Amino acid sequence: MKRLIHRVTIGLVTASVILCAKEQTLTIDKAIEFALEHSPDIDISRFDFEGAQQRSKFQKGYYLPRLDLNAAAGQSGLEYKNQDTLNGNALLGNISASQLLYDFGKTSGRISAAEEEAKAYEAQMNQFISSKILQIKIRFYDVLKIKSIISVNKKNIELQEGQLKRAKRYYESGIKTIIDVTDAEVGLTQAKLELNNSEYELKSRLALLEQAMGYTPYNGQYILSENKLDLPYVSKRLPRVNTSIPQLEGFAYEHRYELQSSKYLAQSAKHIVESEKGGYLPTLALAGDYQAQDVESDFATLTPEKQWQAGVTLNWNLYAGNQTDASVQEAKISSLQAASRIEDIRIQIKQQVVDSSLFVLRTKDGVILSESIAKASEQKFIQAQKRYENDLSDYIELQEARQGYVNALGDLVTAYYNYYIAIARLDFAIGR
Repeated sequence: MKRLIHRVTIGLVTASVILCAKEQTLTIDKAIEFALEHSPDIDISRFDFEGAQQRSKFQKGYYLPRLDLNAAAGQSGLEYKNQDTLNGNALLGNISASQLLYDFGKTSGRISAAEEEAKAYEAQMNQFISSKILQIKIRFYDVLKIKSIISVNKKNIELQEGQLKRAKRYYESGIKTIIDVTDAEVGLTQAKLELNNSEYELKSRLALLEQAMGYTPYNGQYILSENKLDLPYVSKRLPRVNTSIPQLEGFAYEHRYELQSSKYLAQSAKHIVESEKGGYLPTLALAGDYQAQDVESDFATLTPEKQWQAGVTLNWNLYAGNQTDASVQEAKISSLQAASRIEDIRIQIKQQVVDSSLFVLRTKDGVILSESIAKASEQKFIQAQKRYENDLSDYIELQEARQGYVNALGDLVTAYYNYYIAIARLDFAIGR
């Protein structure tokens, strides 16, 4: 019984280890989720936004009452000619309060400018997130591309191994020469070298993907979710993009966070102009002050025990050495610059949308043409094999046909994933 329990325990532990070691499947959506959660560069962008929120909160504080408390303790003394010197301890307490009433737009302008700036930083943060999503998609598809290239390389090895077996059989039968066997061995070695290089490239691309995510998911025990390619028949599975370029442009103008950020900054610059113009006008405020003192009896008749004052204050700078003029003009220039930046960004977005749209069409045509080439290369390779077997051609022709077929498959894989990358770039260009 003890042996049975021991075996069962070992079996359960082994099963547990196998389950723990089982690879997880990483989807592209999950990779994006990991990136948004763990990437430190996204945290930096978010901290910029949070800092802008605090600056906005700081500016709003100028509309709230200000209360200050001062206290002091020490000694005081009085000396009069031909009289005794008076010395004693003194305690002083003072409370001051003020409340802004109106300053002709100086404070409201700063508050509005800070609020618009915070919105701009939020849009910049969202734009950075969009860039991060694009980066994840590109690197994810790059990994899938290399994995498919590895499959092509493995197919190449199978073809080379088959050719080596045939070459040896033909040589042993006296049909072909030893040089065909040697060429087949060289071809097989080259195919293995290409596979080895691709496998190292896959590790490098996976490292780039994890760098973009800022995280290694599932402790590195994962595989990427993918649809197996039925080479060379891939063009029918391509997603379609039928939206016209003008519609895509309109969508981009509404959804690109970069453009939204520039608009918020332009509004902020306008409010700064209004705030600086307020420097020409006065500031009205309520002010109050209450002071209490506790002194020794020798000073009782000389020092008031309590005193207070309250009223409305008016501060008006009549001349500041042209500093107000310079500040207003600088603010106007910044506002014009911000407005020009909006138009510049609109032009850039339009160009990005056009380029991305055309690139999608171009890569789709590339997939269709690459598929045709791969099919034709496959037929050429089959025919070359038959010609070689019937002693109608030499080994060089067969190798060229085989290499052309393998290269065509590799080009098709590259074109196929480039199409998905092109769609990702288009989604980024329009802010989707």
